[in-house]
Amino acid sequence: MRSRSTLSATGPRPAHPISSAIVAVRSASERGRAESIRDVVDAYRRLYGSVQRFVMLLSGELLSLKAIGTSGSHSLNQLLSILAEQARGTGFARLRELKATIEEARLAESLRDTIFSDAFSNDPPALRRAVAELERLDAAIVGLCVGHVLEQHSRRAGVHPD
Repeated sequence: MRSRSTLSATGPRPAHPISSAIVAVRSASERGRAESIRDVVDAYRRLYGSVQRFVMLLSGELLSLKAIGTSGSHSLNQLLSILAEQARGTGFARLRELKATIEEARLAESLRDTIFSDAFSNDPPALRRAVAELERLDAAIVGLCVGHVLEQHSRRAGVHPD
């Protein structure tokens, strides 16, 4: 019976030659890219969540998702349409501005989808621009809707803004 020696004519040989060729899968630039992609997804989720909350608020169903379904059951564009409809029905004072912002926000899904494009997902400045635009849209919708809610509360309390 022959012995399987790990020795060769040139000296000891590793038992598993493939183990000596292990290379890090993620380089530092890949980690940065992954973080940028995560930032795009997070910014989109915040925008989606803001729209969903204001749809619920304007529908008067704060504790129920019955009016809009469960979380994620509608696309952002569907929620934006519901938001526009709800705003019209509640006498939204800045309806024109909200509608313009809603039209801009309809592009959010394509901004989110930049992470699936080889050209954009490997371009950190493009990913940062997508994040900035999603955050701007979220802030605009939140600002308009919070302003409306505050105005409604002040009307109910009998306080009239100057």
